[in-house]
Amino acid sequence: MKRAIVLAGGGAKGSYHFGFWKAIRELEIDFQIVTGSSVGALNGAMMASGLYESGLEMWNTIKTPDIIETSPSRLSEVFDTEGIAGALKSFLGDLGESAVNVKMDPFPLGELIGKYLNEKLLRESGIEFGIMCSEYPNMKTHPVTLNDIPYGMLGDYLLASSTVYPSMEPKEIAGKKFVDGGYTDNFPVNLALDMGAEDIIGANLCASGIEAKYETDYPVRVIRPWFDLGPTMEFVPEIAKRNMALGYNDTMRSFGKLDGTCYAFEKGESEKMQEEFEKFCVDMLVKCGAVPLSEKGLYYKSLAVKGLSEKRKQRFGLMHKNLATVCAETAAEIYCVNPTKVYTGKSVAESILKEYLPFAEKDENPMAVLFRTAKPLNYKLGQIGSLDSRDIIAYLVELWLGLFSGETPNRDLRTLCRFIPKEFFASLYISFLKIKGE
Repeated sequence: MKRAIVLAGGGAKGSYHFGFWKAIRELEIDFQIVTGSSVGALNGAMMASGLYESGLEMWNTIKTPDIIETSPSRLSEVFDTEGIAGALKSFLGDLGESAVNVKMDPFPLGELIGKYLNEKLLRESGIEFGIMCSEYPNMKTHPVTLNDIPYGMLGDYLLASSTVYPSMEPKEIAGKKFVDGGYTDNFPVNLALDMGAEDIIGANLCASGIEAKYETDYPVRVIRPWFDLGPTMEFVPEIAKRNMALGYNDTMRSFGKLDGTCYAFEKGESEKMQEEFEKFCVDMLVKCGAVPLSEKGLYYKSLAVKGLSEKRKQRFGLMHKNLATVCAETAAEIYCVNPTKVYTGKSVAESILKEYLPFAEKDENPMAVLFRTAKPLNYKLGQIGSLDSRDIIAYLVELWLGLFSGETPNRDLRTLCRFIPKEFFASLYISFLKIKGE
């Protein structure tokens, strides 16, 4: 069986690939093919060559001037480019503005490729390697394999695959012009299949660009980041280190070595958290009226839980197993808890409560003020979107604590579970932590 690694393009986000690679190394997963587009091609060449330490050094030290030299574009000097940038944003994402306002000279990138890549080592590695480029000006896919590249020209094709047009001039090779592979296929699974892959593991950066559709009966496992990886063209070592930690955690979680759905937990923690949280959760959902008493045993099929699963993009059918984890992760993300660490139930609780406390101790909670007014409920619900989710949660926690203490159920809770399920369940989880005494 031939296994392929597929790496997507995404500029500075590509540091995520090295966290992914670290996990692949620890899992001792072998591969015979590597394909990549743009920065995925550069990282892929290192991966196929086995240059992990060199690549790690590169990502831990490079800054934007080490990749590109910038100057005002001629287009921005002649036209008001605001409208053009806006039109490009849907395709180029955060590259839209710089694509028309900034001229990028890739000379430093060429120097970097020469410093960190060893073409001889790559050719002798025994790993098949493929690069995705885009033809210019017809914008057709132009996949190229290492066997197609004359010796000494690997750097040219890596530059071609990374040429962000119109900020960069198209790269000319043997009379043909090429631009970034992301213009035609930013995640070249098809290229890997064409090279004979029968099993595919990919790291998709969820960056701007076109992803060609692919159809195959072979298994394709795709690792994607949940959290934002930062600006595409800002190369900062601190951001790179964060992205590498996220790539590692996401990959280990995908292979079942860590628990969690977007945060990372030690193996076995999700089950433990569910056991501790479930009874409290069900009792409170029944008390507030979000789940009928007659359906207590099927609480995980309720509309309230379904709303959370949809907002968090989690499988509804698995919520009975990981509701506690999803609630904890929701609270953690809202309160900006560090996503690069590996947590236990106890340590994530401590982190959440630390960030929650300043909002709980406010003299005047904006959500409480809103719901004390005599305004109609529809008006209040319309205003919630302008409030900080952290203030909303702090208000709801007080309602949960009152309900737990025997107060009459507040109708706000039952109503809000349908409109703001993330804040509803995050506050329920924090209430559980406070009652539990974390």
